[in-house]
Amino acid sequence: MVLYALTPSDALAKLTDLYPPDAHPGLPFLADLLKQPACRAWYAADGERVTAAIWYLYTGTHAELIDLIVAPSARGLGIGRTILEQSSSALINLGMRTVELEVRESNKAARALYKKTGFVRTGRRRNYYPSESGREDAILMMCDLSENGSL
Repeated sequence: MVLYALTPSDALAKLTDLYPPDAHPGLPFLADLLKQPACRAWYAADGERVTAAIWYLYTGTHAELIDLIVAPSARGLGIGRTILEQSSSALINLGMRTVELEVRESNKAARALYKKTGFVRTGRRRNYYPSESGREDAILMMCDLSENGSL
């Protein structure tokens, strides 16, 4: 798997098939983030097929993982872990020491992936996400890149 840096123009061109129309955050919002100097994003491809994308905002030595998406046909193949690990190496090269994220409490697969890659739970935001049954909590997680050397 090869990781490629995203630009605002390629985000919409290359990732349209990866993001469903109802994705949150949506692709137009994410592509707009790339116009900010403190945003970095990468996508993974297997040949011509885009299999995953990851987005970060950063300030100082701290990064926030904004979104990680893996194509449904590529789930369970280790692509999520690989894009996390490879992008964390790039973040370290940018001087980042920590990465934080929030994830839906019900997203057990993502929570397990983050835990396997060195993230620890740091808190909870109650009723943060809309859900079919009303509201859902966000689980807050953090990874210390300076301790782990990468994710």
